[in-house]
Amino acid sequence: MKIRMVGAVSGALPAALALTLAAGCATSEGASPRASGGASPATSEGASSAVEEASPAASEAASPVAGLQVSSPAFGDGAAIPRKHACAVQGGQDVSPALSWSGVPSEARELAVIVDDPDAPGGSYIHWIVTGLPASLTGLGQGTTEGKTLPGSGGAPSYAGPCPPGGTHHYHFIVYALRDRFQPVGDPRAVYARLKKAAIASGETVGTWTRRP
Repeated sequence: MKIRMVGAVSGALPAALALTLAAGCATSEGASPRASGGASPATSEGASSAVEEASPAASEAASPVAGLQVSSPAFGDGAAIPRKHACAVQGGQDVSPALSWSGVPSEARELAVIVDDPDAPGGSYIHWIVTGLPASLTGLGQGTTEGKTLPGSGGAPSYAGPCPPGGTHHYHFIVYALRDRFQPVGDPRAVYARLKKAAIASGETVGTWTRRP
């Protein structure tokens, strides 16, 4: 802060006035008084720590980058899934629906597909996991046997159709693009988490199923 003195002033400013002006300069520029070698004010440390701690979470939440366009000829995004793709207990045939996608990054080496029901009573219930799909693939046919099918939450290495205990559930058909060959490790939820972390791009379409009498 520059101070312009109007008129002639003889002698030095009184010490008290000089200190007052200096304090005013510090306050107007957003500086806070701090003793040399002392600790930062508690509020500053708290804000800094909060930003540092939030950064990894924010970074993880932003990955994978969206970019794939996924759809199914069997149902529209947000629409009901046809009965044949539901579980046998609810009148279905446990047949996986056809899927198609586009927008796979050129650096992708392989693809994976997950079907997740986040509305399940215990949280995510994985109905289908397929890995090892070639990056050049642009879709899967109905009842496909492409790739490697891993055990889902029900324990079987196969597609398990929607089978909610009640109400309407949302089924997320997610396609992941991976830069490296994927090595599945752990239970279905662990594999799901690893896929999300490893993916360089993803996309999904969502179908619904309501338990019927």
